[in-house]
This record gives sequence, C-alpha cells and structure tokens, in this order.
Amino acid sequence: MREKQRKLQLPEKLRWNHNEWYRRWLLRQLPSRVESALDVGCGLGDLARSINAQHVTAIDASERMIERASATSDRIEWIHGDVLTHDLGRYDVVTAEASLHHLRLREGLTRLAELTKPGGTLIVIGLYMTSTNADRAMELVTLPANAIIGLAKAVNGTGGKPHDTEMPVVMTAPPLPEIRAAAAEITPGARIRRHVFWRYSLVWRAPEVH
Repeated sequence: MREKQRKLQLPEKLRWNHNEWYRRWLLRQLPSRVESALDVGCGLGDLARSINAQHVTAIDASERMIERASATSDRIEWIHGDVLTHDLGRYDVVTAEASLHHLRLREGLTRLAELTKPGGTLIVIGLYMTSTNADRAMELVTLPANAIIGLAKAVNGTGGKPHDTEMPVVMTAPPLPEIRAAAAEITPGARIRRHVFWRYSLVWRAPEVH
C-alpha cells in the first residue's frame, strides 16, 4: 500500500480546496471552440458547470454526487456510472480534476485517451505521491505556502473547506515518475508539469486521423 499523500495536515480551520486553486488554469487550456466535453469524476459538478461547450457530459461513480450535482443544472448530461465500463462516446475535450488517482493509472489513462476524439484535448489535474528529491524540494515551498494561503482564507472566511464531506476521498496516488512513464506510452507527447500543492497537470492533444 502506498503511503498517505500528505504526512502533515493543517488544522481544520486552515485547510482549503486545492482543486479550486487550479480550476481557472485548467479552463484556460480549453480550445476556444468546444462542441462536446466530458468531465470524469465530476463530483458536485463545479468544473462541469464552468466548461463552455455546446454539450457537456459529466460522470461520477458516486450516486450521491450525481444526485446533488444534477440538481444544480439541467444543461449538463449527468451520468452515474463507472467511466471504465459505461457506454460513452468520444469528446472534443476530456477533463479529469483530481479523479484519475481513483483509478488504476494505466487503465484509467488509457480510457481517458480512448474517450478523446482525434484532434481533441485531454486535460488532467492530478495528485502525485511525494517520492523523489525533486518532490521533497518542492515541499520546501509547498508546505509554508499552503499554510499562508490557508491562514489568509481563514481570515476572509473561505477556509476550512478542503472538500465536501460527502465526496469520496482517496489518499493515495502514483509517484510522478510512474505517471510520466505511463503517459509516455499511452499519451505520447503529453505535456506534464509539476505544480505546488501536490498537483501535476497533463495536457494531451490526440493525433488527427488522416
């Protein structure tokens, strides 16, 4: 079993939502024109509702998350199901915000790539496990920054909400070298970046079919 994603935790009132921090970045990676989009592991649907596309589909394995998300918008097709086995189409954009680590890495990434249309874009914001010297060096920045932002959010009343209490949480994730190796095989040419707050990004454009 992999070690827990974080060994140090801030007091509850200083915790905050790291996924929201990167959501605006993720949305900036979207093409200017999107006809169809799929959000995988949509949770309460915050990202899905923010995607500007003619048709947005959102899927989550949690029935409760889909029940709550579907009450917020009828513009989106909400699906309760397993992305690995559910009958889905192919999409101009596929997004996964802090959800890929809920799946086995290679199987999950392969499925996300299959769901991306030729010429389409796959965008992942994911969690990685600290395992290398570079990861530990990053934490010299991450840990104090995490506390400072948590304190600032606590002062303005937006802290203490790392995630919804009903949202399923998985506290393990693959190390970044494993993620890079899998991406090199499954999504060759994908752009992968390490970010602060225990996140990485993967952006891949599916090859065109000629």
